[in-house]
Amino acid sequence: MPNIELRNFKHASSFRKVAAVAWDNPRDPTIYGSLEIRAEKLLAWIDLKRRETGQKITITHAVARAVAIAIKKHPDVNAIVRWGRLQLRKDIDVFLQVAIQDEDNVGKADLSGYCVRQADTKDCGQIAEELRAAAKKIRKGEDKDFERTKGMGAAIPGFMYRWILGLIEFLQYGLNIDTSFMGAPRDPFGSAMVTSLGMMGVRTAWAPFFPLARSPMIVLVGTVEDKPVVEDGAIVARKLLALNGTFDHRVIDGFHAAKLSREMTILLENPSMLEFADERDHMLGDADATTDLPTLDLDTAQAPAEPADG
Repeated sequence: MPNIELRNFKHASSFRKVAAVAWDNPRDPTIYGSLEIRAEKLLAWIDLKRRETGQKITITHAVARAVAIAIKKHPDVNAIVRWGRLQLRKDIDVFLQVAIQDEDNVGKADLSGYCVRQADTKDCGQIAEELRAAAKKIRKGEDKDFERTKGMGAAIPGFMYRWILGLIEFLQYGLNIDTSFMGAPRDPFGSAMVTSLGMMGVRTAWAPFFPLARSPMIVLVGTVEDKPVVEDGAIVARKLLALNGTFDHRVIDGFHAAKLSREMTILLENPSMLEFADERDHMLGDADATTDLPTLDLDTAQAPAEPADG
């Protein structure tokens, strides 16, 4: 008996015939999702924090902080796929993207970013200050890692790019070697990535995974819009923030994504929880118990070894 009872598709359209040979079988584990968050309290809180700290705190900084808190509560999602198995990261690092304008060419920009190390231990003001200082160094050409990487990219012939990048990926994540000596910063993209198009008026978009990154989650921050919502049976205008997530299904399944979305909503709609652990723990509960997955310390180079069972 055959595995599947089949018969010929006799009247396939020309598009179906082309499509059948143009694509391979699905192998992409990406999940996409979006949610809307009431933003009135968040905007007021950001305004307050700007006046208190003198830092230009933004929605993106608050989202990065919320992402780090949510990951800490669910350590299973702070993982990478390595040698066909999952391993947990030791730290929670969040990468934020930065557009670098070319002062000599109007309208031309390069894309870089900064990885906030141990982001779960830093408040929004600290995240904002770190990112501001890093962006300033990059724009002035004072960031050694960025300049080294940029210089290496300019020196490598185009036909060798894929091979060189593949080698760096193998060294960083296959052998877990710190490749800073090659001009490639250590674990550059961290546990999660946060980017924003809200300032450009974009509401809904999903960022793709960068092939050399091993981050299982990207959050793209959309714009804040006045939209109709129902309150006590009446339609009223309220400010809603759009968040769009890209998830690696090998690490994060629908259960994880739903819990992360719920907690991100609670944190951002009650932004004082981004500061006060007691209030946050009361509302969100304790962190999940750690699993028996092996922990991978990407801070320290180690000799390659066979992955442990479990």
